[in-house]
Amino acid sequence: MASADSSPSTPTPGGDYLGALGLDSQPFGLAPDLRFLVDRHDHREALARVLFGLSEIGGIVLVTGEIGSGKTILAHTVRRFLDGEGFSVVAVANPPRTPAALLAALHEAAGGPEAGGSSARLSRLLRIRMERTAAEGRLVVLLVDEAQRLNAAALEELRLLTNPDEGPGAGLVLLGQPELTRHVDRLPQVSQRIVVRYHLGGMDRDELETYLDRRARAAGASGGLFTTRAARAIHEESGGVPRVANLLAANALFIAASRGQSRVDKDVVKDVIDDRREARSAAEGIDP
Repeated sequence: MASADSSPSTPTPGGDYLGALGLDSQPFGLAPDLRFLVDRHDHREALARVLFGLSEIGGIVLVTGEIGSGKTILAHTVRRFLDGEGFSVVAVANPPRTPAALLAALHEAAGGPEAGGSSARLSRLLRIRMERTAAEGRLVVLLVDEAQRLNAAALEELRLLTNPDEGPGAGLVLLGQPELTRHVDRLPQVSQRIVVRYHLGGMDRDELETYLDRRARAAGASGGLFTTRAARAIHEESGGVPRVANLLAANALFIAASRGQSRVDKDVVKDVIDDRREARSAAEGIDP
């Protein structure tokens, strides 16, 4: 654990600790920020699978990942890549659980006015917008992030929107935590329409080291801020999950700056990890 003796010049909350490291902004914030988008192998693969599923087969594409694995960044990437390329992406994040509320949110995301009523009415309104988009030569792609929130009836409504029997069917991309797979597999009519499944994993050790370096440089760093041993310690603790790695890296930057260091070394990362474990143990009422 970091001690008071090891941090003789701890910055005040308003202190410019980032500036002391040559940074103009925090490169490891938790909110998705496309300024710090780093090309990742699994994101490239996921994007290729999404495009294949939508363009070559048609149906439902299912992408899962653990909390903090980068699903939301992937959703932004898919939307940015597809929009204007023969597709019109209608995206909803953290969707309402029930069919009518979900359809209302999709209708509004598609550019329609706020609407209410039954699921049947809202589905018709959304179909009308899909038909107009198809007439312009674009396929509507419904993209739902955190789709594990949806109940069975809502998932069924989404499936029906992919059905071309009543006009142009939509493409559908569902992103969610691993339990989403269990939800859809309990619904054969939905599961059988899934044409591509892909799971986002953690970054490997080398990829995480590159990730830390490129995000730091995007925030103004002129050189690597993390030693190889520090990056490997972050990988070991985080399992390569981006959100956990970001938390460790952000705290490590603060500690390194408070100690007057220009780089994060393994000792700094170890202290951050020890502090986190001690705090967790204290909260659980057990000895670390």
